[in-house]
Amino acid sequence: MEINKKELKKTSRKFRQMASRVLNAHYNEINSIIKMFIEYIEDTPIINEYIQSIFVEYPNLQDEIKQVSASYGRLVLSTGDTPEQEINYVYQILKYISENTSVQTSALGWGYTSSKKYQDMVKEFGNRVVMPFVDGINVYLSDIATDMGYDEESRFMINVSGGQAQVNISNDNSTLNATQNIQVNQSEIASLITELKANIEIELANNEDIKNTPIARIN
Repeated sequence: MEINKKELKKTSRKFRQMASRVLNAHYNEINSIIKMFIEYIEDTPIINEYIQSIFVEYPNLQDEIKQVSASYGRLVLSTGDTPEQEINYVYQILKYISENTSVQTSALGWGYTSSKKYQDMVKEFGNRVVMPFVDGINVYLSDIATDMGYDEESRFMINVSGGQAQVNISNDNSTLNATQNIQVNQSEIASLITELKANIEIELANNEDIKNTPIARIN
């Protein structure tokens, strides 16, 4: 995929906005908001391709969701043993919820709280399941932005393989080779340095606090 840093920032901002909606959703609307969140992820290549590059099918996901839902808070969902596995598993959990309106997300969060209030259960599901996924994607996007450097306009080609993103400048950007020829007057530079040292010594002489410190010595 091809993207510049401005577009990446907008993508990252939109992702955080959508994630915030999930994390702050009312228990009656959490499933529909998760559905919107998943649709956004799947429509955003830089995120979706990363998730697909680390995809390993969650074993017996449907059965585990049923067991946790019926456990009255005694069980919680497995979310993997590594950061990549956590991103992968949580994505599949959220996708399953988005496709199955009968799933009670509050029941999946019950095991993280002693409260029996649906809103508290949904909140803890967000904190303990959704938040690590959000943090993982944010780190991934931030790493790409770092690799891009400070150039806002140049377009970059992002190649994702095995969970790693390689950032290359796109072919449609030309390279400018410039030679700067500056005539340096050595005597003028020496004169300026001498003048600068003299001014500093005068300033130090007029400032008792600085003059009495060990570092106020010019050689």
